[in-house]
Amino acid sequence: MKHTLLLVCLINLILPVLAQSGYPKPSNMKDVLFYIQHNRGHNTYIYALNRLDDGNINKKDPIEVYRELFDEDGKIKPLSVIQRNFAYGISTQVVDSDSYEASIVSLPSQKFFLHIKSNKGSYVETTVNNVKMRVERIFIQQKEGTSGLGTKVDHIIFYGKSGHRSVVEKLEIKE
Repeated sequence: MKHTLLLVCLINLILPVLAQSGYPKPSNMKDVLFYIQHNRGHNTYIYALNRLDDGNINKKDPIEVYRELFDEDGKIKPLSVIQRNFAYGISTQVVDSDSYEASIVSLPSQKFFLHIKSNKGSYVETTVNNVKMRVERIFIQQKEGTSGLGTKVDHIIFYGKSGHRSVVEKLEIKE
């Protein structure tokens, strides 16, 4: 019985990683806070520090979201109106002079916290399954047979760091 339980746990940890083999990293990681990919293609949604022309962080809108279309030769494009308003857009609220609370429009209950550091160490934190982590990337497993505005999510996998160790946390989506 112990061995069966251990095998089931290992399979649940390994399968999400195997399902993402071959996914590309964004081509320019400068100022990237984290990025999102999903099982319906390799296009990547990138969340980066939003800098003004003078190089300072845009305090009114500190996170810029855009997409890298790996399925179309790696073109960089802004989010479409539908993507911004119903899926990948992000809203932020000031916490203090160097911190913001943020949420992605399609998952408003999952709070993210942007911490701006002057030494280029800015990062985003969130808590998944009671594990606080610096988010590096997110993978969304969409349910088969759903698409467009009716897309349903099976689970979301968060990759990041908790202290100095790498962590992977799976968030099951209940309907």
